[in-house]
Amino acid sequence: MPAKNCQMQISEKTKSFLVKNASFILAIVGIVLGVVLSLKLNSNLPRIISPTVSFVALNDMESKLTEEQAALKKQISDTDSQIDKLNEQVRQKQSDLKGLVDEVESLKSQVGLTAVSGKGIEVFLNDSDQYRDNPNAIAHASDMRDLVNYLWFNGAQAISIEGAGGIEERIGPTTSIDCIVNTVLVNNTKMVPPFTIKVLGDREKMISAINDRKALKSIYDRVERGELQFHVIDSVQSVNLPKFTGNLIIQNAKIY
Repeated sequence: MPAKNCQMQISEKTKSFLVKNASFILAIVGIVLGVVLSLKLNSNLPRIISPTVSFVALNDMESKLTEEQAALKKQISDTDSQIDKLNEQVRQKQSDLKGLVDEVESLKSQVGLTAVSGKGIEVFLNDSDQYRDNPNAIAHASDMRDLVNYLWFNGAQAISIEGAGGIEERIGPTTSIDCIVNTVLVNNTKMVPPFTIKVLGDREKMISAINDRKALKSIYDRVERGELQFHVIDSVQSVNLPKFTGNLIIQNAKIY
């Protein structure tokens, strides 16, 4: 009986211990199971059999990157070549455009579409102040036409005619100089005397041409008779001529 009582007491104490420490025991069991599973999983991980596998992969990646870099360099080189080609085309266009601009400016200057200034002379032409009833004592449009043609022939670079009141007209390739009674029309602009003919060009040559009494005999004969006033204005050394503002359209023209 005493032995049986002792076993019962041990059993009761064991049950009491298990009940009181159930959480602790379960925690220990969980830890043990975790360690067992971890060892099991680690034992199944594959190992790298050959160390050359990683090297080959890196080598392939390096080769691929090298190829991509070479391709990018070629694209950059091709792009640079295209840019150089386009720049050359732009420079050529600019050169061609400048040539066209220079040609246009030259043509404008030739027909008088730009104002000019420089060395030259001014020629004074006026009616007589003595014989007002004499038709030869008037500065006619024909006198100015002859003078203009004569000055062109002697190398004038540009010519204009200024009438009383500062009305001035540039002589161009289509200029007409006509007369209506005592009024002169230059580029269809009415002018009255006195007239100033401005000439751009070699001063010495222009002065020599104007002073040639044999070449301008008709005018100088009238000057000697007191029927016309005509001379070079000595005080003028340079001239300023406006641009041509007349009509450039030619109608009913005929070349002889």
